[in-house]
Amino acid sequence: MTLWDLQANQIAHVQNFHNALSTTVANRLEEMGFCQGQPIVCLRRSPLKGPLVVQLGDCVYSLEQTIAEQIHLTAA
Repeated sequence: MTLWDLQANQIAHVQNFHNALSTTVANRLEEMGFCQGQPIVCLRRSPLKGPLVVQLGDCVYSLEQTIAEQIHLTAA
C-alpha cells in the first residue's frame, strides 16, 4: 500500500520509498520524519485528487499525489 491509498482516519506505518523517488526528495522526506516504522495518520483527502493531509508525530503535512504514491506503508 502507498500513502496515496491511505483513507481518512486510517493509520499505517512508513515502510520505505519507491526506487523511482529522487534522492533529494527522499532525503527531505526523511528530514521531515518519514522514517521506517513511523506511524502516520491520514487526516483528510482533498477532492479531485488534491493534496493528502497527513499527521506524522506532532507535524501535519500536505502531500501531492506524485509524492504520496512513492511512499510505501504497512498496515497498523
